[in-house]
Amino acid sequence: MPEVEEVRQNALAKVRSGALEEALITYDEAFALAHDDETRELITINKADAMIALERSGPEVQALPTIVMRRRNLRHVYLAAYALVFKYRTENELKRATFYGQLALQTAEEAGESLWKVLALNELGSIYDMDSKFDRAIECGEQAVALIEGFGNLSEHQFVYSLALENLGASKVLNDDFQEGVALIEKAVPSIASPSHLAEAYIDLCFGYLGMENLERAHHFGEAGLQLATEPRQIRNAHYLLGEVAYKSGDIAQAEIHFDHLAKFYPDFQHLKTLLFAIDLRSMVNIKL
Repeated sequence: MPEVEEVRQNALAKVRSGALEEALITYDEAFALAHDDETRELITINKADAMIALERSGPEVQALPTIVMRRRNLRHVYLAAYALVFKYRTENELKRATFYGQLALQTAEEAGESLWKVLALNELGSIYDMDSKFDRAIECGEQAVALIEGFGNLSEHQFVYSLALENLGASKVLNDDFQEGVALIEKAVPSIASPSHLAEAYIDLCFGYLGMENLERAHHFGEAGLQLATEPRQIRNAHYLLGEVAYKSGDIAQAEIHFDHLAKFYPDFQHLKTLLFAIDLRSMVNIKL
């Protein structure tokens, strides 16, 4: 293996372990060793990916649209488009995220890469969920799950399969298909290792069981999700759902505690708690935002 590739792989390993700052330095070392434009472009994409995960911009991130348009090779087009999907989805720029998600999907199809297609479909499903286009999200999720199940050896793709199942289940729950959605998420949960992804699944299960009026299970998963949650959106949604569970269970004091926590996220909305006690807002709230 060439030295530049060894250093690049070392940087990728640091990304996977969460050492993003160290990975940026290692990518710079790899770039300095590169002797051809194709290798430099790949390292640029990799470094941009790490910078996006750190919620930073820079020359590498700004280069991604140019890389997509240059079309040096399909792998680079896909990786750059996929990185831009994540960037714009996290920034809630859903039109741009959808554009690059569809481009990533088209590139995967052009390259004949089924796994790339699954990952692009998962991202598009998440975007459509955020945009409250649940039918389209379900369509993407069903395609992703069917593709993975067609691979044959699911054990080799268990991580991606679990995420696809969870995404599809969440889309169904958000579309009021609570029973089927909950079943899909519960099938996914044993294979989800990431605390952040597990928190998301638990909060989705809380929403689903609340929709099924199973308050005991909703409370169990809401509390589990809140304990694991680190993202403000997850914490906010867990408190909201647990407040609804407590209110429906007749525990007004506990509902007030959770709604008070929720109100801290909306300091300009002075009467939020009063509104929450007066109206069930679940049909108006998208927990993916």
